[in-house]
Amino acid sequence: MTVILCCLFAMTAAAAQPNRHIVLIDPAHGGEDTGVVSDKLREKDLTMNLALLIRQEARKTADLQVQLTRNADRKMTTAERINAVGTVKSDCLISLHVNAGFGRKATGYEVYFPGFRQTVAGGSDSKAILGDMAKNKHLNDSVRLAQQIQSSLEKVFPRKGRGLRDAPSPLLDGLNVPGLVVEIGFATNPEDRKSLNEEETQRAVAQALVRGLQAYFQKGP
Repeated sequence: MTVILCCLFAMTAAAAQPNRHIVLIDPAHGGEDTGVVSDKLREKDLTMNLALLIRQEARKTADLQVQLTRNADRKMTTAERINAVGTVKSDCLISLHVNAGFGRKATGYEVYFPGFRQTVAGGSDSKAILGDMAKNKHLNDSVRLAQQIQSSLEKVFPRKGRGLRDAPSPLLDGLNVPGLVVEIGFATNPEDRKSLNEEETQRAVAQALVRGLQAYFQKGP
């Protein structure tokens, strides 16, 4: 009898949990595609570490379920990353990157969202109009998500935000859900590189991204 009651309690508790939002985290690069390499920092390794930490932090929440485009050190095509969105039925995607260039002084994080370049095709065709409306909705949602992520990262890297940016991206432009590219810092900047290699910073970034995602979903996508 005790066992039955415990099972019923577990099932009731599970049913009472709010619906979880599925978030797809994309650790950029992988395999022979190392991404940025500067000193001992390799972009593909840092993005993988951050993705695993984000998934770990999300497991502490009741409203987020994190999936990864890759769980190991392997190369993936853009098409494979886009297809993963549909496979896991993701509500949004965040692609993790590390910046480089602009000399050794460039520092800080950047958040990119897909640009608003769509036009209604097919004149007054209702399917085209509805498709365009759906596209613009997730573009607007991408901006809202970017704002929440920026706000959360500001607590980790005060006054180091380089702004929200829209830019063409084969990954983001191919999505049918809100999506962002987050450049965590500059591997070519000695201070950024040192900070990004620290486990404490990586954990803080993961926690900030989880907080930003929660704030986005709490306000309704």
